[in-house]
Formats: sequence, C-alpha cells, structure tokens
Amino acid sequence: MSSAPYNQVQTLYRTLLVFATVAVVILAVGLVEFVYFEPPGQATGAHARIVGVYAYDPTTRTTLGTDKSAFARTEEFAAVVDWSGLPANLSVDARWYDAFGSIVGRVGPSTPAQLGNFSIVPVIVPQGLHHNLPGNYTFVVERFQGGVPVEVLVRRFVLVER
Repeated sequence: MSSAPYNQVQTLYRTLLVFATVAVVILAVGLVEFVYFEPPGQATGAHARIVGVYAYDPTTRTTLGTDKSAFARTEEFAAVVDWSGLPANLSVDARWYDAFGSIVGRVGPSTPAQLGNFSIVPVIVPQGLHHNLPGNYTFVVERFQGGVPVEVLVRRFVLVER
C-alpha cells in the first residue's frame, strides 16, 4: 500500500483560499455597514458652524475666555454652535466623543430652530470621575434621518492634556 506524497504547495494553496474567503467576508460586512451608516446620495451640502470651543462654567452654564483646541484635565469645556445657518427642515444633533468613542456630551436630535437655545454643548465629566480623561475629543454635528446619523455637517478635534 502506497500513499500519495505530502504536497506542500496544495496545503499552502488551500490555506490561502481560506484566508482569502475570510477577507472577502470581512470586506462585504464592512461595505454593508458603511452603506447602512453612510447611505449614498444623502449629502445635502449643508454645513454647520462651530463658533468655538471654550472653557465652561457649569454653575452659570456659560463659556469663558477665547477659542482653544487644548485643555487641561481639570478644565471643563464646551463647544458653541451656530444653528442659524442650517435649513429649518433638517434633523440634527451635536455630540462630544472622548478618546474611547464614548459620548460625553450631547444635544438633540431636533431641528435647528428647536436647538437654538442649546447652542452651548458641554463635555460632561464621566460618572465617578472628577476630571476629564486625557486624549483627543471629537465634537461632531450630524444630520439625522430615520433615527440614524447620515451626514457629518462639521467636526472639531480638541486635546485634553495629561
């Protein structure tokens, strides 16, 4: 009884086919996710305006000082949004994301007219902490449709230093 000799090329070829199949599945899932969260043809051309990011006093709910792009961990800060430049029929919201992608401040979703009194969007210190976590924070104003964000209208990055 003779057995067929071990073929290294065939084994490598089959392994490559398995990896290629897994890669195609991952790519397909990524494309489906992308189309779900960024549907084609959804761009309105609208742009929101961020007046600036300022130090924030939570007791008076006002901003202080000048526009900055970096803050110390002990400083509280907030973005100021000008909602007046957006079309009245849009559904929009504004969110702060910390370095981990967690939402740490939010206003909306609603129409720009209803958000007019909420032009200051502060970062909320996470529960159980006394200061903001260090890292890059992202402020985003997005357009909503069907309860899902479909278009980024403006984005701003802020660094919280150690």
